[in-house]
Amino acid sequence: MESSERQMTRRQYLSLMVGTTAAALAPGYCNGQNGTQILRLAVSTDTLAGANVADARAAYKVWLNEVHRQWGYSTAEAVPEVFIPSEDLVQRVRQGTLDCYGVTALEFAKLVDLTDPDSLVIQDYLAEGIEYVILVHSGSRFNQLADLRGAHFLYHLHRDMVLLPAWLRTMLAAHNLPEPDSFFASQKFNDSLNQVVLPVFFRRVDAACLARRSWDTAVELNPQLGRDLHALAVSPKVIPIVFGFRRTTTANARKSLIDSIQHISTVPAGREIVALYQSDQFVVKPVSVMKSTLEMVSQYERLLARQPGLRKGQL
Repeated sequence: MESSERQMTRRQYLSLMVGTTAAALAPGYCNGQNGTQILRLAVSTDTLAGANVADARAAYKVWLNEVHRQWGYSTAEAVPEVFIPSEDLVQRVRQGTLDCYGVTALEFAKLVDLTDPDSLVIQDYLAEGIEYVILVHSGSRFNQLADLRGAHFLYHLHRDMVLLPAWLRTMLAAHNLPEPDSFFASQKFNDSLNQVVLPVFFRRVDAACLARRSWDTAVELNPQLGRDLHALAVSPKVIPIVFGFRRTTTANARKSLIDSIQHISTVPAGREIVALYQSDQFVVKPVSVMKSTLEMVSQYERLLARQPGLRKGQL
């Protein structure tokens, strides 16, 4: 898999802030303030979708300072690194040194037994699940999934796409096809929506994968794309990223943090994020909404276990 060493763009910065605002908008969590439990939190680096971790940490501090200036109180207690590697985050939650956590569904599967069952916080557009689509040109030879053997494959590098490896591997296995590294001739990514869709349109690559929400946006901006490209495969609905609380957190502490998250639009910078990402609010859902997503993750983990040495999340 190729990698990308790009500077964080304004769009990536704002996307990052959407994913981590929950950690920055918690009123009343100072030591001893109203006797409220201090919630210790962190966010997985796997939610960054390729953004530079050092830049992300710096951006978080800028955001945190802005919230302090505007709202005049301290926040929940983030770990010094704020964004920490997946294995480290999971270990800290299991050891009881983290109370709330922003994680991918792959990580959540390892923490579901410790997570409060009624208090998942999810961006509104993710809450009912999102679909991934594999696009091909209508004039191509690709009519079914098996036809993509040996194809050059491109995917959208975006935080919503963290479950793409799980979907691809489980889908190929269900059709008795090889795992992605053997099935495709090449796999590349790009963080620009246009540079994912247009290469298929101009037939420079064979197929591309992105979230249906992103595909709908692309077609709205350029209807010709919808006439010349079509979806060869569509994923089940999945919820890729959630914010959870450990069962040991108090109801009052959870409620205060959740209330702050749900009122993000009352902060001027928060309104800008809402406008750019068409995400009106964060919603609270029970863990049960993750049932089908966790089933896919479980199947994916079983497939990976048959191939020792593969890194989790690898295509």
